[in-house]
Amino acid sequence: MSCHKRILMMVASCLLASSHPEPSAAADTNGATYRLYEGVTVYVNNPDGKDFNVSLDVRDLNLFANGPREVLFKVYDPDGRPVVREIIPDDGCVSPNFPDRIGGWDHELQYYANLYEKGTVPSFRWSAWSDPNRLNTLVKRTFDRPIKGGQKGVYRIVLAGAIDHYVTLRLSPDLKTAVSGHPNFIHGHGSLLKKSYVYVPKGSVGLFFVATEPDVPRARRFKITAPGGKALVDAEAQGGYASCIEKSWMDASLKFDKPGQYDGQVLTVEVADGPGDYLLKLVLQQGKEGLSADYVGMGSSAVFAPDEATAKAFQGGTIVVDDLVFWHPFQVRFHNWLKENKLDANDTEKALRKELVAEFGGFRLLETSDGRGSFSWINWAYALGYYGCRVFQPGWRLMQRADVPAEAKALIKEGLIMAGDRLSFAAGGEKVNGNAFSQINVALWYSHRATGDAIQKDRFETFWQRWTTEGWGPGSGLSRSGDSQEHFAHDCHYGSYLMDNWKAKDNTWISTGGILGDATDDPRFQQVLDRYQELYSYLYCREMSKTPVDANPWSSRTRASPHNAAANWESAKHPWKGDPGPDFTVSVNGGDEWFAARRKNYYMVTFHGRLAPEWMSRCFEGQVGFGGGILCQLTVPGKGPVLASLLYPGQGYGKGMDPSNWRNFQIHSLVGERWDGAPLISGISEHDNAKLTGNTVTSSGEVRDGHVKVTRSYTYNADSIDCSVALAESDYGRVLSIWSHERNWSEVRLAYEMIPFLAKGPDGNKATTVTVGDAPGQALGASNAPAVSAKTIRIDRGGFGVTLELDQPRNISLGANSTVLIQLVEPADKPTPASKVVLKYRLIPFGN
Repeated sequence: MSCHKRILMMVASCLLASSHPEPSAAADTNGATYRLYEGVTVYVNNPDGKDFNVSLDVRDLNLFANGPREVLFKVYDPDGRPVVREIIPDDGCVSPNFPDRIGGWDHELQYYANLYEKGTVPSFRWSAWSDPNRLNTLVKRTFDRPIKGGQKGVYRIVLAGAIDHYVTLRLSPDLKTAVSGHPNFIHGHGSLLKKSYVYVPKGSVGLFFVATEPDVPRARRFKITAPGGKALVDAEAQGGYASCIEKSWMDASLKFDKPGQYDGQVLTVEVADGPGDYLLKLVLQQGKEGLSADYVGMGSSAVFAPDEATAKAFQGGTIVVDDLVFWHPFQVRFHNWLKENKLDANDTEKALRKELVAEFGGFRLLETSDGRGSFSWINWAYALGYYGCRVFQPGWRLMQRADVPAEAKALIKEGLIMAGDRLSFAAGGEKVNGNAFSQINVALWYSHRATGDAIQKDRFETFWQRWTTEGWGPGSGLSRSGDSQEHFAHDCHYGSYLMDNWKAKDNTWISTGGILGDATDDPRFQQVLDRYQELYSYLYCREMSKTPVDANPWSSRTRASPHNAAANWESAKHPWKGDPGPDFTVSVNGGDEWFAARRKNYYMVTFHGRLAPEWMSRCFEGQVGFGGGILCQLTVPGKGPVLASLLYPGQGYGKGMDPSNWRNFQIHSLVGERWDGAPLISGISEHDNAKLTGNTVTSSGEVRDGHVKVTRSYTYNADSIDCSVALAESDYGRVLSIWSHERNWSEVRLAYEMIPFLAKGPDGNKATTVTVGDAPGQALGASNAPAVSAKTIRIDRGGFGVTLELDQPRNISLGANSTVLIQLVEPADKPTPASKVVLKYRLIPFGN
């Protein structure tokens, strides 16, 4: 499969052809059609060195991409040198289609699983597009490339693209082929890969197997048999997912009885007939030592052959020299060059050799895919563009040096073109982890600057443009507020990594410094970093002792502060905005997600922007991130924060934040219950219409699964803030009740405005006091004490705090976790219409 993907990418500008043939029952790839998840490599056995023709049909679903997506098409000769290297342009249909945010295979599978689990079904079958009759209704472009023979041996075709791409590959004359998929899976349909043969490379210690089958009914069974008939894997995709270890999906490894047990032998892979498509991942794991000892490990993606003889001819895409395993001829040439050139005449030569050996070591991790191999799962943003394979920055530096021999530079260039080409198409699962996704820009910058290659320069510029404009999809790359998005939204901790990674020096990740020390003639990196640091200087919340307060309720992964917090929260150029200073009221970075205001007696930040998709929160322990106009912090400048919305202590990924646990939350939100007792939390809403007019911020949005809409506003006065919150019937209530308009739908059974405060004073000893009524006021009892009717609430952290003046007397009580609960709706025989749930109040900070 990986071969097919490479072919696609190279042919990108010229091969589109004929009909969509039925796949063969075995793994023979000649004439087969593949859906790119997100690439394939096809090995071609040409023992006589014949001339042959590669014909590639490319079809584009134009379903998921939300923009243009190219195809990488490369053909390598037996020496490993490209004889075809092209980028097939998009077909021109670039308008958005699929509105939800998904990245990799796991998101797509979880999206489908969530629908089935709810008892409903998807709008279309995942497998629908592979039906030859349906596929033939799509416009195909055909690209033909004649390949000059003369060299006997194995040719390699590499195709890479997006999951919208279907490619059909034909060779003439017919030659024996085998296929591998990358970065993680090969996509199967019909009888494709019904029975295939996989060579076990030298040094294999085990295998990693996973299969998915999203559609129902599920009928596929996946079986892997060792020589002699022992069944290593025999699994069904229960719930859409199969692995060789039932209780663990993360580590779907099967360790062989002893290392090297099946070296040089052939496994049989069988996939039972079924109506649905599937994804299949099979890795032959290398031992975790030497180059493979890092967290990624090393493995060789399975190469599926139609028969045992062909499998042995391709040897799983490996080359064994000096008892070492390689995947590419240039790796062998680099190995031999280092053997022949000792570079040990003096300390300078020895130092250079050390750098060259390190560069070679990185290149040795490139396997059948042209990208880094892995012991298990692979995310190339981390494992190839980031700290998992350090070849790009060192390669760029070596290419600039006069003392590096020309032969070594040629090998470095060859490796960078291979790795950089493939990495430039890593925009599937990679884009959900913005901290690493951002590093692909860095790797591609170094690669094109080192190679001077026009195609690589274009790929860098394309990647950068899409990364900075959400061209890789909504929620991917830079947000409109300036941070690199995580989980298709924002995360305070992981989102901060870019600031460390890009710094020129004092870099906590890269001892040699980041891109800003090298890209001195490209100001775009600095511009991104400046805007990034400016954003974080607003979001910071701290005690005067410099102790951070994690007032990051919007974080979609963790609760934690930034990595290297002291350096990334604030700097001399971007000081914390919560310190005393001139008045302002702003939409932070003009993104209309965060809004901030500072006056002499207060600094306040609210968040109205993007949350992680609903399906994603359902795949964690609770809601991952809150918004809906949430008050993140209210700080008294020069004294410290008073109000702060905090996720569950010390946790993340939704821990403790399931909506059913709302009584134990410590966030600012309207909370309670729908008419039927289901949780109602206004903070689980996205307000795309948020705006600042004068000194007033307003926003509104549908509350997820709340059956209501919420509107919030904040008016920032000279010494106080006027706040309002109101519910209304969901915009969809009438549509969903056309034939049942008398039923309850947007009514509310119970509602409170939850106000979170810091439980203790700045010294961490004295408890914050909460009183109601006029001074001196009545102290509120424990969280289980009866409510007290009052119009005024005073929260005092020890000489500074905030007074809340309500629009009318309300029942006030303490919540379970340092919150004040202002009751808006009490349980009654008849639920309250959403339109009657309204609260206005004024925040008056004091103490500075």
